[in-house]
Order: sequence, then C-alpha cells, then structure tokens
Amino acid sequence: MSRHRLILRCLPACLLAGMACAQTAASPQGLTLAQAVESALKNNLQAKLAQERTVESRARQGIGLSALLPNISGVAYQMNLTANLAAQGLASSTFPGIPAFIGPFNRFDARFEAVQSLFNLASIRRYQATRYGVKLAEQQRQLADEQVATLTALAYIQVLEARQAEEAARANVQLSQQLLDLATNQRNAGIATGLDVARAETRLASQQVQQAQAQTNSDTAHLNLLRMIGAPLSAQLALAEEMRFDPQPAPETVQAIRQALDERLELRAAAEQVRIADTERKAAIAGWAPTVSAFGDYGSSGLKPNEINLPTRSVGIRVDVPVFNGGRTKSEAQLAASRLREAEMQLDDLKAAVEKDVRLALDNLATREQQTRAAQKSLDLSQRELALAQDRFRNGVADNIEVTNAQTAIENARQMAVSSLAQFNIARLNLLAAQGRAGSFSF
Repeated sequence: MSRHRLILRCLPACLLAGMACAQTAASPQGLTLAQAVESALKNNLQAKLAQERTVESRARQGIGLSALLPNISGVAYQMNLTANLAAQGLASSTFPGIPAFIGPFNRFDARFEAVQSLFNLASIRRYQATRYGVKLAEQQRQLADEQVATLTALAYIQVLEARQAEEAARANVQLSQQLLDLATNQRNAGIATGLDVARAETRLASQQVQQAQAQTNSDTAHLNLLRMIGAPLSAQLALAEEMRFDPQPAPETVQAIRQALDERLELRAAAEQVRIADTERKAAIAGWAPTVSAFGDYGSSGLKPNEINLPTRSVGIRVDVPVFNGGRTKSEAQLAASRLREAEMQLDDLKAAVEKDVRLALDNLATREQQTRAAQKSLDLSQRELALAQDRFRNGVADNIEVTNAQTAIENARQMAVSSLAQFNIARLNLLAAQGRAGSFSF
C-alpha cells in the first residue's frame, strides 16, 4: 500500500482566531491549503504526541549522561548506641578488665560523599545510544508532521471533491427541471404523452435525492477537515483553492527511486534505529569490561555536633572486574544482537517498500491522467448527445427516452469528471510523497 506523505511550509500564525471570527462574520473565511496544514500541525493529537516523545528522548539522554557525571551526596546522622564486645570476640576472659557490655554512648557524623566514573564502557555505549535516540525521536516527529500534513491535504481535496460533486448534483437537478418543463410543453402541444412527463418527473425526484446526499457528503467532508485542523466544528469554512488538471511530465523511474531512497524520512528513521541497535549491542558486550571509579568523602565526626568534632576524609579508586554474573551479560549481548538483525531486516524491507511506492505512484498517476482526460471528453460528448436528443424530442421525431438516456450519460459524466479530477490530484500528492518531496505539492 502506498504511503501518503506531505510536508508544507507554514504561512500565517492566526488561523484559529480567524476561524473563531468566521462564526460571527457575514462571510466565511477562505482557507488555503498551507493554512490548513499549519493549523493541523499545531492542534492535531498525533503531532503533539510526537513532540512529547522528543521531550522524552531528551530526558532519557540526560539519564544516560548521569552515569558518567559525578554523583555527590550529603549525609549526617546522630546516634546513641550500645555494644556487646563479647559478640565481637572481645570476651572479658580474654581481656580482663574490659566489660562485655559498653554504652550507651553518642556518635555523630556529617560529610559529603562523591563518586566519579573514570571508565565504564557499558555506560558510555548506553549514553551514545540515547544520543542517537534523540535524533530518532526528532526524525519521527518530522515524520509525524508529514503524516498529519498529508492527511490534512487529503481532507482538503475531499472537501473540494465533495463541493464539486454537490455543484454537479445541483446542475443535474436544474437539467431535470428543464427537461420536465420541456416534456410538459410537448404534452400540452400534443406531441408528447403523459408517460413522457411522468418519466421526467421521476428523473427529477431521483436527482433531488442525489442532491440531498451530495449535500450530506459535503457537510461530512467539511467536518472532517475542521476536526483535522483543530478548528471549532461550528465554524463556517470556505476553501480558497481549487483543483486543477495540470499534468506535468513524470520523472524517470530510476531517478524517482533514487530520490526517494535519499529523502524518505521513514528510511532515515529506520537507519537511525539500526545505529541505536548496534550501539546497544556494543553496550551489552561492554558488560564484560572492567570499570574504574574514584570515590571520596569529607566531613566531621564526634560525639555530638558540637562535641569532640574532628575533620575526617577518605579517598580511593575502585576497580570492578566482572567474573561471572550467571550468564546475564551473555544473554543481554545475544538479545541486543537479535534486535540489531531485526532492525537491519526492517531497513532492507522498507527500502523495497519505498521502491514499490514510487513505481505504483508513477503507474497510478499515468492512469489517473488518462482517466481525467477521458472523463472530460466523455462530458463534452454527453452534452452534445443531450442537445441532439432534445432537438429530436422537441421536433416530435422521438419520445423522451432518448433524452432520458442522454441525461443519464451526462449525469454519469459529471460525476466521473469530478471523481477523476480528485483522484488525479491525489495521485500527484502520492507521487511527491513517495519521492520524499511532498512539500512541493500545490493545486
């Protein structure tokens, strides 16, 4: 399935205020595609959640960095205690004159303690993975913005399509009314029969039903767009742009695929995921490496805070050499290696999917262009057919069955022209998105 992607640059910063004013203004606001995208990026839940995930990734980076920075703490205590010397091997029989039970006595201690990692390869690798995670989160945020913008553009096109379909339905009703008037006049002139009038009345009623359905579809499309951009659902909405049929030469397939492989944000995010998985694998392997840390403390010891206090300190270096931890490090390394292979397979599969997207988008665009041309031609021919059928019916050469058939043809042609034009513009958007150039889309 092709992925729909779109990134458009923001223009004005006060869309929502304008949308609110539109509820009381005499005429609705005209909304451009760029304004709709800007508002969606500010208000859509998916875009907001992606922004929060970026904040989370930066917080995880800070947590990873904390393992490499000094850890300083302060501690103070005042104790009153007793001791059994015999429990420590100092029995009175061995040391005459020393009682087995001593106390109670006081002890006070207050000091600062500091620990600094000098070398911990596993912590270094984990911190590097969090740094790559920040880049991944930022790319995913951009990808989320692109997806939101694409959906907004699709909703915008759907509103334009629904509006044109409504106009076509209104034109069909007007045509049916004209043909009913013609049938009535012909019957009054003795040329047509009551069956011709009944047939025209039935056709008019059918088109009125379709016009009501087109109105409902238009209202639904407008609500979807308002929901997407975060505007009040009661706002009056008018679009400032129109769909156009402006075919351009399609890019070469090889060039389009190369550009997609360079520009698609999904591929960049997948490549960053491989980088993270590889760093996490190295961090797991580093669990076998020794770690070196420095520690020290400085404070005051005595019986009470103001009694027999003397400054005391300790400084040292600690080396930890892992020997055996039950196979935990080995299992962690195997798990990380498996995740790396999964990320690499996903990246390779995504590259193939991107190439498929481009090829399908090119084929689809060519098909939609042909369909749009054919639909426009069919509409022109159906209009000529209807004019000829009307003349034959007006001159009494034929009944209005030919008129009804021609009317059906022009109604279908109108619907096909609206649908094919919308599908053509969606195909243009899909191709640009497949190449990673959706930001250049415009009507």
